[in-house]
Amino acid sequence: MGRTVMGYWDCPVCGNKGIAGNVMNCPACGRARGDVKFYMKDGAENSTREEGDRADIEYLTEEQEKEIGRNPDWYCSFCNSLNKDNAAFCTNCGASRESSESNYFDQLKKREEAEAREKAAQPQSPAQRPQQTKGKSRLPLLLIILAVIIGLFVYLNGSNTTGNLQVTGIAWNRVIPIEQNQEFTESGWSIPAGGTEVSRRNEIHHYDQVLDHYEEREVQRSRQVLDHYESYYTYSDNGNGSFEEIEHQRPVYTTEYYTETESVPIYVPVPRYATKYTYTIWRWVKVREAEASGTDHEAAWPETELASDEREGEPRSERYSFTVKDEKGNVRTWFLAEADWRKISEGDKLAISTQRGSGESWIVDGKGEKLYRISSR
Repeated sequence: MGRTVMGYWDCPVCGNKGIAGNVMNCPACGRARGDVKFYMKDGAENSTREEGDRADIEYLTEEQEKEIGRNPDWYCSFCNSLNKDNAAFCTNCGASRESSESNYFDQLKKREEAEAREKAAQPQSPAQRPQQTKGKSRLPLLLIILAVIIGLFVYLNGSNTTGNLQVTGIAWNRVIPIEQNQEFTESGWSIPAGGTEVSRRNEIHHYDQVLDHYEEREVQRSRQVLDHYESYYTYSDNGNGSFEEIEHQRPVYTTEYYTETESVPIYVPVPRYATKYTYTIWRWVKVREAEASGTDHEAAWPETELASDEREGEPRSERYSFTVKDEKGNVRTWFLAEADWRKISEGDKLAISTQRGSGESWIVDGKGEKLYRISSR
């Protein structure tokens, strides 16, 4: 067991503080030691003191330890006084210890539980209700944020509509890629389908890393080794006006460096050979385009004049556009699917609506209903 440290208590009647734990009555008012909580002047119970730290600690002498003992005081069931463990009768009223129903720790637990219940039952002031007050003050802010979100959602799902636009022209463009069959000379580790071998030879395909030998090398390493133990102390309430000092041992390590010899494998690259082929192969490649365009509804694919080694390729491309002018004279070109484009003619009046969020644009009727989807490219 560790050394015994003097505890202290405060008189709940006259407020006298720092009374030594082995004093059974308040020196100021004479009140017998009753409902009190023992404490240490330097640090709370279970606090830690490192070895060498200065502390305002009063150790008990052997005689004081024998007088106080290490068992908790017992409570008198009649006058509520605390009595030493070795007292057979209450020093305040003379009641027998046999009638005692609790000791210091029992009463301390009951008192703490009662204080907790009383605190929970008390109405809280605004300063003690930070969460509730915070919630109330936040409500208008939350409503504002919600309104902004709804407004933003409505705005982004709305649209800008420009009406009284005049179609000033229509246009179309169609393109067919022209491919030519050409012969290429290539090389590789195999001949693809359709290729014709020209030559072959052995070449390095890759390198394998092969173990050649081991080399002895010195390497510096480190390890943690035990250097010594250091002491630190904690304190436990004995429940009788004293505390027990409990010594603990903590290992302290230091870093030790040492040199070690290890075998390191040494690898060398070894070439691996394979047959590499040179071959010829015919491939279709784009060489030009055939294009047709117009400013009417007579869209047609261009006529293609093909040589014997040419063909029409894929993919074909086609674009259908119309140009509009607003009341300020601004001109803009839009593109449509062919079927919808054929419904638009020069001189038509129309309205175009663009959704703010997605940027989608549509030709709309007088009621704002979507007719044809259009794009700017």
